Amino acid sequence: MIKVGSDAVHVAECVEYAQIDVHPALWFGDGNRTIFNSEIDGKDVLRVNFSGGVLRLQATSFVGVIPINERLVVRVRPRVPMKSLTRMVIETGHGVMALSALRDYAGRGPADDWAMERYTDALLDFLDKLLDTGLMRTYERREGEGHFPHGRIEMTRTVQRFAAKGVPNKAAFSWFERTVDTPANRCIKAAMEVVYNHLNGARPNPRKGDMSRLRRLAGHFAAFDEVSWDADYRFLGDPQVLGVSPLPDSRSYYRPVLDLSMLIVRGIGIALDIGGSDVQLGSLLVDTNKLFEKFVRMSLAKYARAHGWPVNVLDGNTEGKVALYDVPDPLPAPLGRQLAAMASRDAGAAQPDVVLRTADGVVPLIAEIKNTPTSDESLPDRGHVEQAVTYAIRYGLDFALLIHPWSRGSKGLTYVGRVRSIDVYDYRLDMSSEAGLDQALEDMAVTVARLAGIASAQSMALI
Repeated sequence: MIKVGSDAVHVAECVEYAQIDVHPALWFGDGNRTIFNSEIDGKDVLRVNFSGGVLRLQATSFVGVIPINERLVVRVRPRVPMKSLTRMVIETGHGVMALSALRDYAGRGPADDWAMERYTDALLDFLDKLLDTGLMRTYERREGEGHFPHGRIEMTRTVQRFAAKGVPNKAAFSWFERTVDTPANRCIKAAMEVVYNHLNGARPNPRKGDMSRLRRLAGHFAAFDEVSWDADYRFLGDPQVLGVSPLPDSRSYYRPVLDLSMLIVRGIGIALDIGGSDVQLGSLLVDTNKLFEKFVRMSLAKYARAHGWPVNVLDGNTEGKVALYDVPDPLPAPLGRQLAAMASRDAGAAQPDVVLRTADGVVPLIAEIKNTPTSDESLPDRGHVEQAVTYAIRYGLDFALLIHPWSRGSKGLTYVGRVRSIDVYDYRLDMSSEAGLDQALEDMAVTVARLAGIASAQSMALI
């Protein structure tokens, strides 16, 4: 259990779904009320339970750095390697919950669409605060000549240019002028231009909110109107931009936005690893439940396309769903009169996470994807089994398939048992190794194809 110290910030670490022993004084206040960050309160990011006579916090499917309050931070690690998590998020374009509390991240690889979406929102938020606090200005030396000097008279130049030629009423002079046209501001403006081009890029499905982002960005461009455009990115050689020389104390708030701007203009992506020092962003929380489901489904669909499966891999939550209830004709009459069916108004929905469906509407397989631990010592969660069996019956199948991430024990396909006429299988996908992930995904796809009784276009061509 983490002990209560003075005013230090306490950091608790755990893996997703693990329990965390933290002294209640760190997250309870007066009146025995929990003190939770309002951004996570009520969002099932952490749960409170009473186990073994001790009040504990429990992590859920959200992984990342979670600021609970001013005294406590919880860092929840995923069960899969961090690099695999980053890959899953990028390939699926999975959304994240961005908190206002900043944390450090490492830059890695190219900046894809997912990274640019995170960068866009972060840059706009940084710019709001930057303009509220004030743009950085410096004094630049200017020179002039004429009848009405101001600033400092440059005696040597005045004698050489005018006095020596008999011109008594003109002088050379210099002065210092405040300007926002600094390397730091040119760096930020260049990042704004990259973001503008990203938001205006052609896409088959425009993202919700891009128009409002463009309007915000247009307002920021107006504030940077006096900042020149540096097409050659010469600002990347400036020591203050690079962080080699410190910024003035009064402008220290420029550091996060400069670090972010450099990643944007250089086209560098972001890694979700806990740690790093390249850029500060609002802490990004990833819901691994939805991520695992989406990643498995997209991986199966990708393999199906590459190998010419004669089926489409569909999301049963949307395009692959069917009505859960039928309305028979005639209606049953157990009491001597027909009873009206509630399903005639609302037939409900059978929504498996994965539906394989042929062009003529035949469904050879459905699967439920659950991001919960598995072992050989305990049966799969009964609620998950009941859901999968119900869906199998509704789709006219004689087996149901669950897909879990492997935790321990047997890997690959396991047989759970039979519920009346429905055989229940559980596939345990091994994601414990980044290097072996591609092979694990291929093994899963091959197993799914065999269960569904389908053959690839390549194998059909050999017959």
